[in-house]
Amino acid sequence: MWYFKSIKNLYYNLLKAKSRILYGRPILVLMYHRVNDIKDDKLGQLTVSVKNFENQLRYFKDKYQILKLNEDWTSLKKSGLVITFDDGYADNIINALPLLEKYQIPATIFITTLNINTDKEFWWDRLGFDYSYCDELFYLPNFKERASKSNDTYKSITAYLNPLSNEDKERWFLKFEKINQIPFSPRDEYRSLNNLELKLLSEHPLITLGIHTHNHYPLENLTYEEQKRELILSIEKLDELTPNNIKYLALPHGSYNSETYKLISELNFSGSLLANNYYSSEKNKFSKKINRILIPDIKDKELLNYIKRFDF
Repeated sequence: MWYFKSIKNLYYNLLKAKSRILYGRPILVLMYHRVNDIKDDKLGQLTVSVKNFENQLRYFKDKYQILKLNEDWTSLKKSGLVITFDDGYADNIINALPLLEKYQIPATIFITTLNINTDKEFWWDRLGFDYSYCDELFYLPNFKERASKSNDTYKSITAYLNPLSNEDKERWFLKFEKINQIPFSPRDEYRSLNNLELKLLSEHPLITLGIHTHNHYPLENLTYEEQKRELILSIEKLDELTPNNIKYLALPHGSYNSETYKLISELNFSGSLLANNYYSSEKNKFSKKINRILIPDIKDKELLNYIKRFDF
């Protein structure tokens, strides 16, 4: 086993050396979602605590050349770093923005327009609450036998819900909560940005806003026409609310197919952002496929060791 691991590490290091020679220093495009001290057990990877977020920003400010997503990436004196947020949670302005201002670090926030100006939660957050509330044995809609709580069960529910329309998801949740007597109500800590907050962010010198679709559906499951409607709807809705958006698309779930990139070209997007835990370079920006690195809730030595995997 150690032999294969060594071969894999050698191969990865050769790729990094090749990239450094051909395309220059790496650019680490970081992906955040929530910055909050409240998080669900099943979705901990999507939330960084306020304290750890500040610790991370302090380290990035000292170690990297901080870049905006839509600026020139070619003139680097040290490894570059770009901050991005997905989904458009309200805590991005409440908790993250004050720290971005403190360290003068720019960021791009990709907005899912579905829940703007509502108190609704995204379906994965609602599932996190519902699942944690359930007993060890619980009921699933349309099944007589009770299900047993396990990671596999949670993954199966997630896989079942993911491709459904939001209307079908809502019907499923109402049944699920009724048969398991779950007292769900939307939590303020999980809401999306409202109109006023979006306006303030769009006018802020450190913040740019980008597209994260309207319904947050995995694009690989949609036809060309369905994707086109999804993208145009999200562009129009965001443009109605804010004037200073950039035409970058963060792919929901990192999901896409060949039709996605036809539309990216047709709709004149400047680029797309993946969710694949890999470093980027100027080549990625030119190809309109920008790799991103999910940042977990870590700090200090653990953060250094994690980031070191992508830097060179």
